[in-house]
Amino acid sequence: MKKILFVGITALAMASCTHDDYAPVSKQEQYQAVFEKEFGTVNPNVNWGFTPQQVFTFDKDGKLIGTRGANTSANQWYEYLTVPDTLTDAQKDVVRRWFQNNKNPQGQKVNWSDFFVQQVYKGGTNPGSNSPEIYDILKDGVLDKDKGKVTGSNHMDWLACGNEESQYRDHINNFNGGDAGIMNVGEGDNKFHNDKIMYMHDYNTTCFGFHDSYGQTYYYDSYVLIPGDIIDPIVAGMYFVGFDYQMQKHDNGVLKVEADGYYSDWIVRIAPGLNAPGAGKRVMVEDIIDSNLASVQTSDWDFNDAVFDVKFEYNWKDGHNQKFAVITLHAAGGTKYLTIGGQGDKGVEVHKALCVEEQGTMINTGNGATRPVAIFRIPVADNVNNANDIPVYVGAQELTAQQGEATQKLCVPTDVKWMKERVQFINSYDQFKDYVNSNTPDNWYKSVKNLGNLY
Repeated sequence: MKKILFVGITALAMASCTHDDYAPVSKQEQYQAVFEKEFGTVNPNVNWGFTPQQVFTFDKDGKLIGTRGANTSANQWYEYLTVPDTLTDAQKDVVRRWFQNNKNPQGQKVNWSDFFVQQVYKGGTNPGSNSPEIYDILKDGVLDKDKGKVTGSNHMDWLACGNEESQYRDHINNFNGGDAGIMNVGEGDNKFHNDKIMYMHDYNTTCFGFHDSYGQTYYYDSYVLIPGDIIDPIVAGMYFVGFDYQMQKHDNGVLKVEADGYYSDWIVRIAPGLNAPGAGKRVMVEDIIDSNLASVQTSDWDFNDAVFDVKFEYNWKDGHNQKFAVITLHAAGGTKYLTIGGQGDKGVEVHKALCVEEQGTMINTGNGATRPVAIFRIPVADNVNNANDIPVYVGAQELTAQQGEATQKLCVPTDVKWMKERVQFINSYDQFKDYVNSNTPDNWYKSVKNLGNLY
């Protein structure tokens, strides 16, 4: 059957329309033809790298990761996470100065359920010329000399993350009064983190806020999230949240500190909770099956239409352990409506997950937009422990990876890089064709012919 398909998709399609003795050709059969034209005959034993994975289990007492919210099991982080490096004094200084010298900056959004928070700067300890960080108190709009001055960061308690309207708005533990407590992070006695840092697990970065202890009010509109790329090359790739202190209190009149537009009263770094090497698998997706298969070109094969990592875990939630696939989405090289976890609204659309509204925009593939990863959770059944069981759809078309058949998904270790746009897959991963034909080498991704083709 496969040899017949090599005759050509167009010819087969015409035959099936004009002669009753030809059976209709399925989409997968058409795809098989163009796939094997590019890579050769598929070996019946090829499983495309998909195998059962380790499942992490975390109990209600914080062993291994901890319950939803702040995770204080710092000595365990290295077992399953890539912990961000300690910030240097020079990095902290350049970030502080940027926030102190840029009024009302435009921020960015990120989408992370799991992330680290690192202390950068407590306002008032080294004020800039533009951003006082130590404020006069106004009473009914007039300077109140009796009240004196207030250092905003001293009253910024309960650093919080999550939507203001969400019931899950939570305190980022160990961060109070514009500062954070010391936490040694390590594995045994040889890996320690010198910064004040906390890990937030199974939460979200929809919003950040603080509680003002002076006026006993929460503020969720006084922060901005700035990428380090626009600050200085020494913090490129990082993300920083700055807060602008404000206060309002009724005390025989209205006491106020007005926000001044400088978000340096408290600065923290946030970093995505990326998997440690070996703690998960990477899935690279190709959506050609949803295209005009009669006109597929060599450069169309890139397996970067979605690139995401999968880690399975049990989390203690609502009184019992529930199983989830933790998805870390790195790239969306396709321009179609592609969802992970289900079809349509039942799944997560990759462009929106990466905070890009334009579906036709390629993201993190060297041709289009550049955005930070997205991290989110998908509930799964107890018997699911294979990344191949996480459904991926392009529109109504499910993308599959069946043993011995032409695949739309590949599973590789999480350190394998994906392709840039419009470059030939086998011109970089030159042993992939051998793997397709003979099921060896199964580590085909270790042989890279042209590193410049990889993102």
